[in-house]
Amino acid sequence: MNKYYVCLLLVGVLFLSACSSNEEIQAVSLKGIDNIYIDHGSTTVEVESADIESVEASWLNSNGPEIVIDKEKDTIKIRLKSNFRQIVNIGKMPHLSIRIPTSYEGKVTIDGSSGNVKVKDLAAQKLDINGKSGNVSLDYLEIKNDIHVSVKSGNVVLNLEDKDSNVKWLLESGSGHRSIAIPLDDSQQSKRKTEGQTGDGSNNVQIETMSGSITIK
Repeated sequence: MNKYYVCLLLVGVLFLSACSSNEEIQAVSLKGIDNIYIDHGSTTVEVESADIESVEASWLNSNGPEIVIDKEKDTIKIRLKSNFRQIVNIGKMPHLSIRIPTSYEGKVTIDGSSGNVKVKDLAAQKLDINGKSGNVSLDYLEIKNDIHVSVKSGNVVLNLEDKDSNVKWLLESGSGHRSIAIPLDDSQQSKRKTEGQTGDGSNNVQIETMSGSITIK
């Protein structure tokens, strides 16, 4: 009987925790910062530029594990602290939101395992995304920076408004499908690689997958 009440109490605590919301925003100054490193693990993360003065980290739709922000020399590291509720996945799955000042011109690195990545018009000088089975979605009006994406079984989709962006393209896949709906200059196509250029090619976009598909539209 005692075990029954203990289990019931535990379920109640977890239920209340899952239903709670966390709207707190953590903000850190980017003064002297050249690198932002985001480790989102198996949690979906959304990263975008915004007209703000500091980098901001928060939960979008549900309370998640503690967000830890470390500042070391010229680098800010954002990671998630594991907890029991995250392991049992009770309630609505949280989405991590990272907002970066539009004025930031350094590098952004995003590392994860099975969590999806969504990037919208990120103004950083260089973007580096590494993942395993998580999908990657990129939305840009115009590409003005270098982008490198490397995933294993995840799919990558890049939505580009300005089809004449100055980009040198390199798309590589193992067994995954590649589709690019943008006319390329100096286009070269092989079984595992697609290369070409739009505009003057001053920005490098390199996307690699092993078994995931690559779509540019």
